[in-house]
Amino acid sequence: MTQPQHSNGIDVNALQQLSTSVNQNLAAGKAGFAVHTTWMGGTLTRATTGVMTLGDRALTRPYVITADEPQALLGRDSAPNPQELLLAALNACMAIDYVANAAAMGIEIDSMTIRSSRDLRGFLGLDVAINPGYDTVTVEVDIHSMAPPERLKELHTRVRRTSPNVNCFVRPINLDIRTRHYPFESCTAQHT
Repeated sequence: MTQPQHSNGIDVNALQQLSTSVNQNLAAGKAGFAVHTTWMGGTLTRATTGVMTLGDRALTRPYVITADEPQALLGRDSAPNPQELLLAALNACMAIDYVANAAAMGIEIDSMTIRSSRDLRGFLGLDVAINPGYDTVTVEVDIHSMAPPERLKELHTRVRRTSPNVNCFVRPINLDIRTRHYPFESCTAQHT
């Protein structure tokens, strides 16, 4: 039985070629991302994606991502808030990993939904005992497929092992925050 050329919307031959290319030259699989975020006032921010590097290639990514808080959190409710965007990024990354890994494994997925949720009680910093970040994120993945349950379990294990965003949630990462201060006079000069 030959594997179809496209599975789950993924070009299986291109996936195999990418995998082979990276396996032969590990530097080809190194990816770099850039996002520049500007505060727009209140709780509104606008981020633009920069050039993404993949191996020795530079890919232009001209996208805008807006974030805002709901009115209950002092925003204008004009866009998803950062936590919703973070969970959406987790879900999207997992979905991509599920369909790509399923395609590589010869598993057809008919439909899939991913829901994630968490608690944000530490946001205001009123109690230092409450983590303002995540203690637990609950993710529910519903996959409709004719694949046997053991193959879907194997798929789930692969996704947990290979998903970049899942691994950002489950492994500690270093966060290097560098702050620069510009005196008020230099800010005024820039805007005149």
